[in-house]
Amino acid sequence: MSEKKSILIIDDDKDYAEALRIVLASNGYDVDYALNIKDGRKAMERNMPSLIILDVMMDKHTDGFEFCYNLKHDEKCRKIPVLMVTAVTEKTGFKFSPETDGEYLQADDYVAKPIPVAELLSRVNKLIG
Repeated sequence: MSEKKSILIIDDDKDYAEALRIVLASNGYDVDYALNIKDGRKAMERNMPSLIILDVMMDKHTDGFEFCYNLKHDEKCRKIPVLMVTAVTEKTGFKFSPETDGEYLQADDYVAKPIPVAELLSRVNKLIG
Protein backbone atom coordinates (compact mmCIF):
# COMPACT_ATOMS: atom_id res chain seq x y z
CA MET A 1 0.00 0.00 0.00
CA SER A 2 1.40 3.41 -0.94
CA GLU A 3 1.91 6.13 1.63
CA LYS A 4 -0.51 9.08 1.59
CA LYS A 5 0.75 12.16 -0.21
CA SER A 6 0.98 15.13 2.11
CA ILE A 7 -0.24 18.63 1.33
CA LEU A 8 0.58 21.80 3.24
CA ILE A 9 -1.86 24.70 2.87
CA ILE A 10 -0.49 28.13 3.76
CA ASP A 11 -3.33 30.64 3.84
CA ASP A 12 -4.30 33.30 6.38
CA ASP A 13 -8.02 32.62 5.87
CA LYS A 14 -8.62 29.90 8.45
CA ASP A 15 -12.10 29.01 7.19
CA TYR A 16 -10.88 28.64 3.61
CA ALA A 17 -7.84 26.60 4.68
CA GLU A 18 -10.05 24.32 6.77
CA ALA A 19 -12.47 23.85 3.86
CA LEU A 20 -9.58 22.89 1.57
CA ARG A 21 -8.24 20.56 4.26
CA ILE A 22 -11.57 18.75 4.54
CA VAL A 23 -11.92 18.33 0.77
CA LEU A 24 -8.36 17.09 0.30
CA ALA A 25 -8.38 14.80 3.35
CA SER A 26 -11.64 13.23 2.19
CA ASN A 27 -9.87 12.47 -1.09
CA GLY A 28 -7.05 10.55 0.57
CA TYR A 29 -4.43 13.22 1.22
CA ASP A 30 -2.66 13.90 4.51
CA VAL A 31 -3.26 17.63 4.98
CA ASP A 32 -1.83 20.25 7.32
CA TYR A 33 -2.28 24.00 7.20
CA ALA A 34 -0.57 27.11 8.50
CA LEU A 35 -2.04 30.59 8.73
CA ASN A 36 1.17 32.45 7.87
CA ILE A 37 4.58 31.95 6.27
CA LYS A 38 6.44 31.55 9.56
CA ASP A 39 4.14 28.72 10.70
CA GLY A 40 4.30 27.23 7.20
CA ARG A 41 8.09 26.97 7.47
CA LYS A 42 7.75 25.28 10.88
CA ALA A 43 5.25 22.80 9.43
CA MET A 44 7.74 22.00 6.65
CA GLU A 45 10.43 21.29 9.23
CA ARG A 46 8.12 18.76 10.90
CA ASN A 47 6.97 17.11 7.67
CA MET A 48 8.20 17.94 4.17
CA PRO A 49 5.02 18.04 2.03
CA SER A 50 4.45 16.51 -1.40
CA LEU A 51 2.66 19.73 -2.43
CA ILE A 52 2.14 23.25 -1.07
CA ILE A 53 -1.09 25.16 -1.69
CA LEU A 54 -0.16 28.78 -1.16
CA ASP A 55 -2.04 32.05 -0.81
CA VAL A 56 -0.34 35.26 -1.99
CA MET A 57 -1.64 38.01 0.29
CA MET A 58 -1.16 37.32 3.98
CA ASP A 59 0.68 39.56 6.46
CA LYS A 60 2.13 41.38 3.45
CA HIS A 61 0.59 41.50 -0.03
CA THR A 62 3.68 39.77 -1.42
CA ASP A 63 4.18 37.01 1.19
CA GLY A 64 3.21 34.17 -1.12
CA PHE A 65 5.36 35.41 -3.99
CA GLU A 66 8.40 35.82 -1.74
CA PHE A 67 7.92 32.45 -0.04
CA CYS A 68 7.52 30.65 -3.36
CA TYR A 69 10.56 32.39 -4.85
CA ASN A 70 12.70 31.44 -1.83
CA LEU A 71 11.37 27.88 -1.86
CA LYS A 72 12.23 27.41 -5.54
CA HIS A 73 15.78 28.66 -4.85
CA ASP A 74 16.33 26.31 -1.88
CA GLU A 75 18.11 23.09 -2.91
CA LYS A 76 16.16 20.84 -0.51
CA CYS A 77 12.72 22.33 -1.29
CA ARG A 78 12.86 23.39 -4.94
CA LYS A 79 11.18 20.24 -6.27
CA ILE A 80 8.07 20.60 -4.09
CA PRO A 81 5.24 21.65 -6.42
CA VAL A 82 3.44 24.85 -5.46
CA LEU A 83 -0.19 25.55 -6.36
CA MET A 84 -0.97 29.20 -5.78
CA VAL A 85 -4.64 29.75 -4.94
CA THR A 86 -5.33 33.42 -4.43
CA ALA A 87 -7.71 36.33 -4.77
CA VAL A 88 -4.87 38.76 -5.52
CA THR A 89 -6.29 39.76 -8.93
CA GLU A 90 -9.75 40.37 -7.48
CA LYS A 91 -8.34 42.44 -4.60
CA THR A 92 -5.71 44.43 -6.52
CA GLY A 93 -6.67 44.27 -10.19
CA PHE A 94 -3.19 42.98 -11.04
CA LYS A 95 -3.10 39.84 -13.15
CA PHE A 96 -0.31 37.32 -12.67
CA SER A 97 0.63 34.27 -14.66
CA PRO A 98 3.55 31.81 -14.47
CA GLU A 99 3.90 32.28 -18.24
CA THR A 100 4.30 36.07 -18.15
CA ASP A 101 5.70 36.57 -14.65
CA GLY A 102 7.90 33.48 -14.44
CA GLU A 103 10.87 35.06 -12.69
CA TYR A 104 8.76 36.46 -9.86
CA LEU A 105 5.90 33.96 -9.91
CA GLN A 106 7.62 30.59 -9.74
CA ALA A 107 4.59 28.55 -8.71
CA ASP A 108 3.98 25.36 -10.67
CA ASP A 109 0.31 26.27 -11.08
CA TYR A 110 -1.80 29.33 -10.31
CA VAL A 111 -5.55 29.70 -9.91
CA ALA A 112 -7.96 32.33 -8.60
CA LYS A 113 -10.05 31.86 -5.46
CA PRO A 114 -12.54 30.43 -5.03
CA ILE A 115 -11.66 27.27 -6.90
CA PRO A 116 -14.34 24.65 -7.59
CA VAL A 117 -13.65 21.33 -5.84
CA ALA A 118 -13.35 19.35 -9.08
CA GLU A 119 -10.80 21.80 -10.47
CA LEU A 120 -8.82 21.81 -7.20
CA LEU A 121 -8.62 18.01 -7.21
CA SER A 122 -7.68 17.94 -10.88
CA ARG A 123 -4.83 20.42 -10.37
CA VAL A 124 -3.60 18.65 -7.23
CA ASN A 125 -3.64 15.27 -9.00
CA LYS A 126 -1.77 16.76 -11.97
CA LEU A 127 0.93 18.15 -9.68
CA ILE A 128 1.46 15.14 -7.40
CA GLY A 129 -0.31 12.27 -9.10
